[in-house]
Amino acid sequence: MPTQSKVSKDVRARIPALHYEFGYDVKKICRLLDIKKSLAYKTLKLHRSHGITAEPRTRQRGRHCKLTTVDQIFILTLLNKQHTVYLDEIQEELLLCCGVNVSIPTLTHTLRHLHFTHKDVSGKALEHNDRYRAIYMNRIAEIMTNPEQLMFGDEASKDERTSNR
Repeated sequence: MPTQSKVSKDVRARIPALHYEFGYDVKKICRLLDIKKSLAYKTLKLHRSHGITAEPRTRQRGRHCKLTTVDQIFILTLLNKQHTVYLDEIQEELLLCCGVNVSIPTLTHTLRHLHFTHKDVSGKALEHNDRYRAIYMNRIAEIMTNPEQLMFGDEASKDERTSNR
């Protein structure tokens, strides 16, 4: 049997309907819906007294969101202006411009909520210049007549650990 907290709202809504409209007793309702008797009695009592099947005074779990909608729009605007920005830079801008001091985990959660999942950079590099690239390629073509003679090394991921190999 599922626990009372995991019983969905639509199953709870069936309990008064089965009891009052179809005349089923609590034992039969519990067998049909696979619930405990205490849940059935509690739901029927709530339905009689308040006309609803869920506890009226329950509140949402978790903390209140520290960032307002205006703060979230500010973050989106900042990300649209600067495509590559670090979390601590967003944190500083929020403090300077909006007066809101938030933690890095709060920013990460907010970015996930705003559908930013990874730091992706899709724009061209600022140093990229087609004219300079063409001049460089022409200079290489003058020096090397056979492209098979060219050898390239990528040291972008070189660090202290890879130099020992």
